[in-house]
Parts: sequence; C-alpha cells; structure tokens
Amino acid sequence: LAVGVAWIVGVVAGVVVFAIPDKYEASARIYVDTDSVLKPLMSGMIVQANTEQQVGILSRTLISRPNVEKLLRMADLDLGITSDRERDNLIEYVTKTFKIRGVGKENLYTLEYRDADPEKARRVVQSMTTIFVESSLGNKRSDTDSARRFLDEQIDIYRKKLEEAENRLKEFKLQNIDLDLSGQRGADVRMAAAEIVRVPD
Repeated sequence: LAVGVAWIVGVVAGVVVFAIPDKYEASARIYVDTDSVLKPLMSGMIVQANTEQQVGILSRTLISRPNVEKLLRMADLDLGITSDRERDNLIEYVTKTFKIRGVGKENLYTLEYRDADPEKARRVVQSMTTIFVESSLGNKRSDTDSARRFLDEQIDIYRKKLEEAENRLKEFKLQNIDLDLSGQRGADVRMAAAEIVRVPD
C-alpha cells in the first residue's frame, strides 16, 4: 500500500512539475554613478542614502512609465495590442516583473527580467540597458525630479513615524499624570522637610 501511494504521489507531482511553464531569466550588470544623483538632492542632509534607498531611487528613475513604454516598442512587446487597457496592463506587468538589485559592490547593480520566452526576456533586458545608457541617468531633469519625489516620500514617511511617536509619548504622559503629580508632591514635601531641618537654632 505504501509503495502504491508513493507511486501515485510521484506521478501527480511529475505531472504538476511538467505542467508548470519554464521561466527564463535574463540579466545585465551595470555601473551607476549614484553620487551624481544623490549628492545634489541630499545636500545639507546629515543622513546619506543606504544601498536599499539607492536601489529604490534607481528603480523610480529607470523603470518609469515613459521608459517602459519605450521598452515595449524596442522589445516588440506591444505587437498584437489592440486597446489602451491591454497596453496599460502590459506596462503594469513589466513594471512589476522587472527588477533592479544591488550586487554588494558600490554603484554596481543588476537588471533582471523573467519570462516564459527566453528571447523575450533577453530583449527586455537589452532594451532597458540601452535606454539606461542613452538617457544618461542623472543628467536629465525628469530623472532628478523623480528621484527628488522619492526622497520627499521617504522624508514624509519618517516625519509621520516621528509624529506618531510624539503622540504616543503625549498619551502616555496624560495617562500617567497622577504619578507625575504625586511624585512632584513628594518632592515638595521632601524639600519642605529639608528646609525645616536647615532652620538655624
């Protein structure tokens, strides 16, 4: 019985594995002088962007809608699209699927895209790499504005966290005001007693 069950499970697992379509990943490694983008934006700020924030800024500036629309044309992904809705759905899919990762070395990043068609995956990565080179990231005002918006969003997030922390501190003080008052009264009593003791004969 155990052998029979094992065979059935194995057959079902094999069918499921073969039914899953293959995914191919194309990647390219690029060097980005992020300082040229970050230094003008973060001038006067004490805290500098870490690697994760740099990847976020690079993603915002590179995987923007105009660049993705250009990528669709260059990689022939828009062939067969008959409506604006289909085009919007494809743009959203490519934007979510295309990944930018830091590779652990300063200013080195990897562009990645997965697809069931290996040739399509290669075209997408190659097209995005070409767009990146042609756009001269950091020199266009639109790229700088996009990066600035990203930093502003990050600042708003930290500002909200700080306000929430301050509100929690105020609520804590209001809830424990009796303890503060009793502590203050105790301090007054101790000061009065000390003054009585210090009275000269």
